[in-house]
Amino acid sequence: MQARYLQALALLVGTIIGVGVFAIPFVSAGVGFFAAAIEILVLATLVLFVHLMYGDVVAVTPARHGLPGYVGLYLGKTWGRVSRFSHILGLTGSMVAYVLLGSSFLHAIMANFWPAVSLGWSMALFFIIGLIIFFYDSSFSTEAEALLTFLLIAALSGLIGLGIYHGAFGFLDVLDVSQLPVPYGVILFALSGSVVIPRVYETFSRNHSGFRRVIIAGTVIPAVFYVGFLFAILAASPAGVSKDAISGLIPVLGGSAVFVGSLIGFLATITSYIGVGLAEKGLLQFDFGLPKVLAWLLTSVAPFVLIALGISDFIALIAFIGALAIGFDNLMIIGLWSRLPRHIVLRALPRILPWILGIAFASGMVYQIFSLFSL
Repeated sequence: MQARYLQALALLVGTIIGVGVFAIPFVSAGVGFFAAAIEILVLATLVLFVHLMYGDVVAVTPARHGLPGYVGLYLGKTWGRVSRFSHILGLTGSMVAYVLLGSSFLHAIMANFWPAVSLGWSMALFFIIGLIIFFYDSSFSTEAEALLTFLLIAALSGLIGLGIYHGAFGFLDVLDVSQLPVPYGVILFALSGSVVIPRVYETFSRNHSGFRRVIIAGTVIPAVFYVGFLFAILAASPAGVSKDAISGLIPVLGGSAVFVGSLIGFLATITSYIGVGLAEKGLLQFDFGLPKVLAWLLTSVAPFVLIALGISDFIALIAFIGALAIGFDNLMIIGLWSRLPRHIVLRALPRILPWILGIAFASGMVYQIFSLFSL
């Protein structure tokens, strides 16, 4: 039982901690550490309720579905079709972001051993890794994902310690609450892990108490690491935070920080890439009714086609996905939970709390839409 608990926890934590953690310092630098840390913890609390709600949906419903399948079952075919579009947009966009940043980190690692290597080679290796792993079912990858996640946590802890030890703390004087909406989409993206919750449930079968504990721990752990990572990066980036959070560490931590940070970045992106990719393959297979081979090919190829078409700004991409696609998915999950005939994982809530959650995510969607039109 303990081994299954750790595997499930690693699956959820490894999927959540991905490309978003490296974008948080850049988008949060203007608002200031304390305000950004509070925003991370508040949004983590909201996301925790959503994860528990979705855990209820998965636990109560006998048939296996992705989110659009549950939406169609409980909220009707029209909402199910809208959810399909939103969910596939969010999953595919997320995978594009993982490839963009993950390939960059992998290139920095490979350049230490092969200086002439191009970014194209690292992207090709990313493609091959996904092509092989996505061919198999989730059971094939669970142990590999767990190992990668434990390595990620260890390496991330080390980088946070180095950043705090060698950094300066003048950034603590920065505070601009007018900038609070800016990091919203990125933070929400970085905290969301609902896509992998059905796989987490499969690990536990009918052990609902263990399932609940994993959801709570698996949501809280990334939030704590994000606050620590934000503090360390701001402390160790006196010349300004870089978009990838790592290259800006060179003046304080030296060139070795790029190698270690790139290793952490690759581990973070590849674990999320695997978790989200397998979820997308399952969605295409079980909710869209595609043959297994076609679902595998589409999952493996689509992110690289979109990159070839010109998508290149991973921060703008995840801010868009977080506020709109994930925000919409969260609204659907709240609606699903309210329609369930019974609740197992999250048995009772104050009646006003689902409304608070809904207003928060809807407001974030509205803000993102106005931001797009103001560009």
